[in-house]
Amino acid sequence: MGKLVLTFNPEWSILDASVEHGHFRGRGDAYFPTDEVSEFIVSLQAYPLKRADLVLRSPGLISISVFPADGVGHLFVRIEVAEEIEARDFARVRLRTDYSRLSRFASQLSLMAKGEVSEIILEEDKA
Repeated sequence: MGKLVLTFNPEWSILDASVEHGHFRGRGDAYFPTDEVSEFIVSLQAYPLKRADLVLRSPGLISISVFPADGVGHLFVRIEVAEEIEARDFARVRLRTDYSRLSRFASQLSLMAKGEVSEIILEEDKA
């Protein structure tokens, strides 16, 4: 089972992403423009979801893409993280989720952008 953990430091406006899936692990951090993520949050709440992308760069890389996995409501969340933008080494993990978990994630991300929560965890669907 995999998971994504996002931690926000409001003092520096830095978002830290930590991912794991089986033996694969990675982390990256990037400037988190709280006023610019609203479009991504809105796209996460669409049904049916076509695709939603958030790419944050500098000093590292955090890329989150959400797209349909099948025709029955399962979704994939692909996360790429690196500690430097130009890093040759990066981690890419794909987690399987559903609309319910994604809705909670979007709500928590909205609260994070407002500075009301500092950590979000998205765990992979066990099915």
